[in-house]
Amino acid sequence: MQSDNSRSIPRAERRKVLVSGAGAAGQTLAYWLARHGFETTVVERAPAPRIGGFAIDLRGPAVHVAERMGIIDAVRASRVRMKEIVHLDHLGEPVWRTDGNFGAGAGLTGDVEILRDDLTALLGRACAEVEGLTHRFDDSVTSVRQSDDHVDVTFEKSPPGRFDLVLGADGLHSTVRALAFGDAEAYEKRLGYHVAIFSIPNILDMEQQMFMSTLPGKLVTVMQYGLGKHTRGMFVFASPPIEFDRRDPEAQKALIREAFKDDHAYWAVAPLLAELDRATDLYFDEVTQITMPAWSSGRVALVGDAAFAPTPLSGQGTSTAVVGSYVLAGELKAAGGDPAVAFSRYEAKVRPYVELNQAVPFQSPELAIPSTWEGIERRDADVRAVMAKRDSGDTAGADMTAGDVLTRAANAIELDSY
Repeated sequence: MQSDNSRSIPRAERRKVLVSGAGAAGQTLAYWLARHGFETTVVERAPAPRIGGFAIDLRGPAVHVAERMGIIDAVRASRVRMKEIVHLDHLGEPVWRTDGNFGAGAGLTGDVEILRDDLTALLGRACAEVEGLTHRFDDSVTSVRQSDDHVDVTFEKSPPGRFDLVLGADGLHSTVRALAFGDAEAYEKRLGYHVAIFSIPNILDMEQQMFMSTLPGKLVTVMQYGLGKHTRGMFVFASPPIEFDRRDPEAQKALIREAFKDDHAYWAVAPLLAELDRATDLYFDEVTQITMPAWSSGRVALVGDAAFAPTPLSGQGTSTAVVGSYVLAGELKAAGGDPAVAFSRYEAKVRPYVELNQAVPFQSPELAIPSTWEGIERRDADVRAVMAKRDSGDTAGADMTAGDVLTRAANAIELDSY
């Protein structure tokens, strides 16, 4: 456990930092900044901590960050214990199966899967225990103006403020990135898919299982996280960019129904579409990675999805966000708050790790969504062949499996102590 510097620095002398976003990246970043003695304000557009989504993974060094925050026991107590992942054909017959971590098992550090809601609550409790940290919910940044020694910020609802640093941890559609770095499309790598995730009843009588089925250019998934936890459905479909209102879930539902209108005869499509009509927590977005030549500009820096979104298809969005936030806060401490030094070191340490994790969706046939029925058959044959080799003890080509790809990427950074 690192020493707590926040008590030794008089509040009036602490550098003032604004963190935009109260997700996993923002909460982790804010916690460590406050621990390191920075006067930290978190601004979040939502009126309360965001809920919904699906279970997320803490893998590799992200587990160590949770340990250093003192929350790992609570994380493990709340963990999801997914027993298996089963890939079905279009009629619901099993094609191949693996463990609940895509064959990675517990990983090198005891990987943990936990509902996003539970992790949000645990990070919030950790933040509540450190001094020098405040939150402003139901507000957002509207302008950022830098000078040599400070940043002037205006807000939608709060009075303007002056900060030493502004850090954007505000997700894929980052406001801070748009204000400080310009044209959003310049940094978006669109993968050609849209994704929808929503809560459903346990309509398939599953228990701690993930069932997946591939149709040409589409993926249909049901995730059951335990009888005392949520069940969620997911649709992924190939599509060119679609203009849609992010604040209109009914219009988004219409787009999803249109995409799957000819697929009602296939496994789980019709019942999931029926539950979609009743869903109140729909997440819908384009599957997009963020790739930037630099994650900082002057006194402004980005972290998590705002800087390097790997997409939900990688399974590594939360881990990279948590690790990146830990390193960013630590390098700011080590540099005495000097952004030129800290931001450079942060990027040098984290970028190679991020790039490996952004490559995850492209490096294993298990994660592919072929565009034809013939491509699906070839993909499934490849997966079965690799699994048969592993079962026989032949490790040649083992790095093709999703579990091996995830393990290599997740552990591609060694954390310093700050």
